[in-house]
Amino acid sequence: MDYYYRSSLAYDLTLFEESEADNVSEMQEESSGDKRENTNGSNNRNNNHKRDRNTKAKKGGKRGNRRRSKLGRIIFGVVCGLLMAFVVVSIIHGQVQLTELNQEIADAKARLAEQQSIYTQLEMKVDSSISTTVVEDYAKNSLHMNKASNSQKEFVNLSDGDKAEVSLSEDKNIFESIAEAISSLWS
Repeated sequence: MDYYYRSSLAYDLTLFEESEADNVSEMQEESSGDKRENTNGSNNRNNNHKRDRNTKAKKGGKRGNRRRSKLGRIIFGVVCGLLMAFVVVSIIHGQVQLTELNQEIADAKARLAEQQSIYTQLEMKVDSSISTTVVEDYAKNSLHMNKASNSQKEFVNLSDGDKAEVSLSEDKNIFESIAEAISSLWS
């Protein structure tokens, strides 16, 4: 029996077999039916119909339970499949977003490198246009300026010592003059 169950999953032959518990209950019913047969011959058909109905109801109940359990398994499998599909889709979506962000970063780095190159070129251009030789040439030719001679130089002597000068402001308000008068009384 176990061999058929393992080798052929498409056919569930256990639905057509009677279990050992059914066989035991049928034997008990038959033995009780035999006793009744001896007492009442007319009730034999009624008992057989009742017994057939009971066994069919039991088999139908087991089949219903099996169908419910199979339905439960199918629903559980579908829910698990949907959950796994959701997880896979979420992972793929995250990877797509990550790839897009990495591409944006690479593009921004390329634009930054390009702008830095342009900045360096402009800086060199400005430095070359403001060099000392260009300024000196412009001053001589356009502004007609000359370098300072010794007669134009004036020397300052700082050996006289340090001096400090305090300047007093003439504009005093009334509160400052009162405070100054009081401080002069105490000194």
